Formats: sequence, C-alpha cells, structure tokens
Amino acid sequence: MQLLSTDQLRILDAISQGTVILKDGIIRHANACFAAFSKTGQAGLPGHPFFDFVIPKHHRRVGRYLESIPVDNSVCAAGKLEFTLRDIDGAESFMIMQAQAVTHDGAPSLLCSLTDITQRTKAERKLKRILDSIPEVIIAFDREHSRIESANHATEGLYGLPAEQFVQNIFHPIDLVFPEDSDKVHAFYAGLVDREFDRIEYRIVHANGDIRWVRDEGEVVYKEQGLGRVQQVYHFIKDITDRKNDEERLRVNEQKYRRIFENSTDPIFVASADGTFTDINLAAVNLFGFASREEALAANVGELFPNPGKRDAFMALIDEAGGVTGQPFRLQTRSGEMVDVAVTAGCRRNRNTGRPESYQVILHDMRALIAQTELETYRRTMGGLSDRLNNIAQVQLMELGLMLDYIDALKAARDPERSDQLLARILEQAREVERSLQELRHLGEKIRRIYHAPEPPVPVPDGTGGILFDLK
Repeated sequence: MQLLSTDQLRILDAISQGTVILKDGIIRHANACFAAFSKTGQAGLPGHPFFDFVIPKHHRRVGRYLESIPVDNSVCAAGKLEFTLRDIDGAESFMIMQAQAVTHDGAPSLLCSLTDITQRTKAERKLKRILDSIPEVIIAFDREHSRIESANHATEGLYGLPAEQFVQNIFHPIDLVFPEDSDKVHAFYAGLVDREFDRIEYRIVHANGDIRWVRDEGEVVYKEQGLGRVQQVYHFIKDITDRKNDEERLRVNEQKYRRIFENSTDPIFVASADGTFTDINLAAVNLFGFASREEALAANVGELFPNPGKRDAFMALIDEAGGVTGQPFRLQTRSGEMVDVAVTAGCRRNRNTGRPESYQVILHDMRALIAQTELETYRRTMGGLSDRLNNIAQVQLMELGLMLDYIDALKAARDPERSDQLLARILEQAREVERSLQELRHLGEKIRRIYHAPEPPVPVPDGTGGILFDLK
C-alpha cells in the first residue's frame, strides 16, 4: 500500500486526468480535473459519496470493481472499468477508471484515475452502427489473431449466429468451415500475420445446414508509430454463393456450348474485330478448306470474301443491327470455290467503348439445298415436258389414224368429186401433223435451253414415218 504525501497530492491536482481518493465510497480528495467532470467545486467534493456521480445502472458494476482492489497492493489493478458518470446537472459522460490501494491520512484508501472517453465512445458507437449496416461480415481479432474482439451484425445473416456469440468467443469462423475446406482455411489463418494481407474463398455451413461460399479477406493493422507492433487483425467475409452458382451455371453452359460448337455439322467460328479467327469448329475448317484448325486460327476471315466492298457492307449491317439471321451470302474457299451460305451472326461489343470486340458466326451451307431445289425444279419441268410430249404424240396418232382412213377411202372411191374431197381432207390432216411437229420442235428448243445444250436437238425417225428430237 502506498502512502501519499502532501507533494504527491499537489501532483495529482496538476495532472489532466481526473483523480479521486475514496474511503468506503466517500471522496476524501478530488483534483481539479475530476471537479470539472462532475461540475462541482473542488472544495465541496471531499465527504461527497462517489456513487452520487455514477448512474444507478452502473452502481453494482463499479462497487464490485472497487471491492476487488487488494488493500495491501500498491500496484494499479490489472483491469480497467468503463462506466457512465453523471454530473450535478444530470449530463452523462463515459469514463474509464483504474484504481489502486493507497494510504491517505493514515487510513487505507483507493486512488482512482478517471479518463473521459465520451468522444471516443461516441465515435466507436457511430462506427459500430456503420459497421452493422454493412452487409459483409467484419470481425476484429486481437494482435495474436486468436481471440475475437468485435464483430458486426452481418454474422447473423451469413452464419445464422448473432455477433455476440463470436465476440464471446463461443464460435470462431473456422468452426463453421465446410469440412473439405478446413485444412486450407486453417493454413490461411495461421499464416495471415506473416503475410499481412491475403484472401481466400471457401465454403461454410450455415446454422440451418445450408452450404454457402464466402470470400475471406484478412488484413493486419499495425499501431501508429508502434514500431511494427500489431494492433489488430481484421477479417472481411462476404457471401459469394450467388456468384459461385452463376459461375457453375456458366461453366455448365460453356461445356454444352463447346459440345454443340465442336459437334455441329454447321460451320461455326468466332473472329476478332480485325477478322482474325479466335475459335473455329471442324465443320468450318472443312468448308473453308483449311488443312487444320491451327492453320485456320492463323488466318483471317477477310480472305474468304471475294468482294471487299460487299464484305464491308455486310459487316456494317451486322454492326448496325447487332446481328443478322439467315442472311444469304457467297464466300470463297481456300481453293477458290464459291460457296453459297446462309449467315447467322452476332456482334459482341466492349462494355466501356461500345466498339465491336468479336463476331460469332454460324453458317449454313446452301449447296445441298440448292442442288436439291434444282433437282426438284428439273423434275417438275421434265414432268411438264413429258405431259406436253404425250399430248402431242396422242394428237399425232389420232391424225395419223384419220389420214390412213382417208387414204383407204380414197383408194375405194370411184367418184372424182368424192376423191377430191378425200384428198382435201388428207391434205388438211397433213397440215395438222405439220403444226404438231412445229410444236414438237419448239418444245425441243425449250428443252435444249433448259439443259444449256450447245447444239440444237437432232431429229431422229420415230419408226412411223415421223421424227423425234434426240435431247442428248
């Protein structure tokens, strides 16, 4: 126990901290600073109960603290106490107090040192309100990175546990890590102080059993002018479950796209804004006549447009509309063959500049369709021609039959007038046959034009005295 001299009391009066000497809860001496805290004249404080300046809510707390000070110990109490002081006007301020046993006027007493932490406490509370409004979990550890000193209310949303259970060190973030990620998270926490800053993504188990993904960023905070001494270690933990789910869906979609891309019978390719191939499937490699995919990726799509003017106009159409669907176009393969295709293309733009970054193109080779269409056209045309030929042949057979009947009648006729009539009819039928043959000739010319024959049809005997046209 320390004996206070008169000089030491004068020193207490000079210091900027509030000091009081208590005996059985009664103020025996108070310095000017404490008088200012309590808004009471310094001369009137001795004999005044100290608890008159403590709010009732904190009476028991302060009493227990003062009773815990050993009377035979001259060393300050290891612990400090925070309480609320109320001055004679009823205004409250936050104090932090530390006490030690002393001897004053020959009697055991307590020397209490008080520091006004009102501004700091208000700032801390304001900061806590701000931190509690942040959706990310913020946890502050001690300098040893072992005990949790504070945590915001976001812990309840992320972990399903109130912040108090973390501050009381009932739970530690590592306790809630998904078992398969436990080893790497332990290593992350163990080495953070040495690394000073680091981040990790891992899974946690929510109180309701849900599995969630989090990103944990740890940072070491050093004391100001503390010569490298650690003050606290902070962890900023954010729920990234939605992002991870989106990434997984994107990965699955990319796999599906890759399978479709690689196995599609339609040529598909992606080109950069300058026309360089950045991706191309096997169907496109074969269509354009490249020896390999590697050769194609070293080429430029501009080489496949035989007409630069049409190419620029086509690209301008895609840029303006954002894409085209089923647009007919003619491309040139590496061998020089012209290929008719239907183009479906889209343009991806830079989100900042709005300029085209790449083009995704799907081609549909129209050669088989065109060949099929031409074949169907030939079939319909030849069907119509065969009907015309059949009709002409039927007419010719009918006219030939009439001519033969007239000739037989002419042979049997004895009357000159009757003979003249039959001869006139025979001549008339001959002219009809001539007209049919003219129609047949015109039809042959049409057939020749259809097949682009370089020579006109060749007349051949039909075996009945007439002619047909050889279409070969």
